[in-house]
Amino acid sequence: MNETLKTLAQPDTLVCRCEDVPYAGLTEREGWIDAKLHTRCGMGACQGRICGAATQHLFGWTSAPPRHLLAPTRIGTLAAAAAAPPAGQGNEGPKAKPAVT
Repeated sequence: MNETLKTLAQPDTLVCRCEDVPYAGLTEREGWIDAKLHTRCGMGACQGRICGAATQHLFGWTSAPPRHLLAPTRIGTLAAAAAAPPAGQGNEGPKAKPAVT
């Protein structure tokens, strides 16, 4: 990218649109993790796919790869979970002795 793009950012320029993090909020941070912990930059809906590239260009930070929010599950696993009795039902363990009066 062109280095002159770095000079265009104003203090109120949004770098992370998902979490509304302005450029001024990131200038005092030391790196990607520090920015995430203090400003939530990269923690929005895009998981840093947009602001990660912007912060890499503006500050030289390397962002962590985005995590997938969903993981595939086998149908057999879902069917077995549906067939199992809910917790606390089915096998109650030993029965309580009746009180002696």
